[in-house]
Amino acid sequence: MKAMESSGNYPLTGNVDVDEFFVGAQEEGKKGRGKKNKKLVVLAIEKSGKGISRMYGKEIEKADSKHLGSFMKAKIDSKANVKTDKWLGYKPLKSDFENLVQLDSGEKGGNFPQIHRAIMLFKAWLRGIHHSVNDLQTYIDEYTYRFNRHLMKASIFDNLIRRMIKAKQYYLYA
Repeated sequence: MKAMESSGNYPLTGNVDVDEFFVGAQEEGKKGRGKKNKKLVVLAIEKSGKGISRMYGKEIEKADSKHLGSFMKAKIDSKANVKTDKWLGYKPLKSDFENLVQLDSGEKGGNFPQIHRAIMLFKAWLRGIHHSVNDLQTYIDEYTYRFNRHLMKASIFDNLIRRMIKAKQYYLYA
């Protein structure tokens, strides 16, 4: 799973949506977005036509401009057309991303259908495949690695083996 971590060499470009969400089990007797036993994740997708071409995600401590900005600066090109909801943590980032637009989510998230679909698919994959998660970031890395290479069906295994060899060397000498 460590070899599936993003190299950071290919920031998202073009039209990019960003949103944050919680991952974790529903809390007993609590309605809504309770966060006591949940982890916060930020996800960014690069849109292509009506679909998604690539994505990156990261577990973050807080949804403030410091944590959101750190992720966005590392994963998104500053000239990208970035679209977010009106969460206050994104507002100060307009100085770093010249084309950042904040919109209302719309009815049932209608202004952000692709990113909400990506979030739902990630959560379904996590629940369906993994019944217990320790280090959430490694699972986010695995999911985005697989998603970003979904068209490389013939060579994804070879690519992963090469990355594992490089990662092993890095960790042996680091």
